[in-house]
Amino acid sequence: MTANTALRSPEVGIAARWRDAVVGAWAVPAVRTGTLGSCLIFVGSLTPAFLPAGTALHHLWLLRWLQDGPGRVLATAVLLFGVLILLSAWLRLYPRDDGIDVSRATLVLWSLPLLLAPPLFSDDAYSYAAQGRIVQLGMDPYTVGPGQLGGSFASQVDPAWLNTPAPYGPLALQIQHVVVDLAGSSPYASAVAMRLPALVALVVIVALLPRLARAFGKDPRFAVWLGVLNPLTVLLLLGGAHNDSMMIALVVVALWLATKRRLVLASFAVALAAAVKQPALVAVVPVGLLCAPAPLRSLAESWTRARWAYVAAASAMALAGFAAITAATGLGYGWIGAMSVPGKVRSFLSPSTSLGSLLEIGLRRTGHDTIAGLAVPVTQAVALLFCALVLAWLVLRRAPRQPVTALVLMLLALVVCAPTIQPWYVLWGGVMLGLTTVGIGQLRAATWLTAFFACYGVIVFAAHNGILAFGVSAGLGVLWIVTGHDRELVHPESDVQARA
Repeated sequence: MTANTALRSPEVGIAARWRDAVVGAWAVPAVRTGTLGSCLIFVGSLTPAFLPAGTALHHLWLLRWLQDGPGRVLATAVLLFGVLILLSAWLRLYPRDDGIDVSRATLVLWSLPLLLAPPLFSDDAYSYAAQGRIVQLGMDPYTVGPGQLGGSFASQVDPAWLNTPAPYGPLALQIQHVVVDLAGSSPYASAVAMRLPALVALVVIVALLPRLARAFGKDPRFAVWLGVLNPLTVLLLLGGAHNDSMMIALVVVALWLATKRRLVLASFAVALAAAVKQPALVAVVPVGLLCAPAPLRSLAESWTRARWAYVAAASAMALAGFAAITAATGLGYGWIGAMSVPGKVRSFLSPSTSLGSLLEIGLRRTGHDTIAGLAVPVTQAVALLFCALVLAWLVLRRAPRQPVTALVLMLLALVVCAPTIQPWYVLWGGVMLGLTTVGIGQLRAATWLTAFFACYGVIVFAAHNGILAFGVSAGLGVLWIVTGHDRELVHPESDVQARA
């Protein structure tokens, strides 16, 4: 064997392994079905509901028919049909004892059709592109809204966020700046290219999640199936190009480093995650606990002085790392004042906002207009106070026994109690749910929430294609359930108990 052949052999080996993995995955009917679903989603997304006005795609003769009347309705039906097919395929890939692991190749096959689609089920990617352009021009994204850009960068942004500052961490904004540079400062290409960091994040997650599952004594196939192959991950984190994917990936990196007792590196990974989105900072608790010396069995379910010291050290290093990252980006701490920006639009997925809105309506109808305006702020404040109490309880009582479970629950508590909830927020903890003990009740809830949010995204965006498209998509979703497909959401209890 020559030296050149020896140097090339690892590459050939990797290529051959991936080829075999893709071929093996393609032989599974559910994988092929899910790939078809992704292709249908791509076709169904080429409508004004997802494409901004003025893109070159509008002028392609094959797509012109999808921009009006019957074409929009048909495309919306195709889109929902693709989502339902993908959802059913995911459920059929539920890992069983006699199954094979086809998860990584499956993720590739399901993701490829979506990479060239317009941003899916959210306009956030267009906001990211505008914010990246603001940084590129040397303006302050924490004081300047996309509306000041004018032109296509501004016109692509949802009007609700047109004149609001960026609420994201400084690292996220600099990454958006880099993506805009790579896309040649093209508005639409920049928005689509926001998938690049999301794609890198998914690669990191799919590489490390099985290792973490093994480290915590869980089934790695189940962890990847529930967290990464989940249609919400594919459609929202990758399809929607959300920067939440980077935050989640960096938290996963922090946990993996913590299992290796690399306290400094794990704490810095938390700092990086928080510099993308601030909720990641709660990961300092499991990082410190996982890095601390293992306590005696009798003390395993309680706090010790050493554990407190490690969590305090992780917190201090994460905060110092965050300060260093902020200084390096040159963007400062303007995000603190912009944290209220997401709450300016009422999200009725948020329990506190929905309850406050109902109280406000009731007060106005009973003639109490003077205090009606306080209903939503008060219920939101109460929810945040309740969230603080829940986080404290999880840290003090649950974290010493189950650090990762406590982290997942803390992230989910932040979502449920927040004034604004978006469907992809549930993935903050949902991606790592397979690292915890998941019973039949939790699995049913997770699969039903996946089905709900997957269909919710289609139906909400179908309204952009007209009331008829909205009605067709809602009707197809109901039809899918009443014809018995919802039975796939309930898995045999024996499988779940065996895995737990």
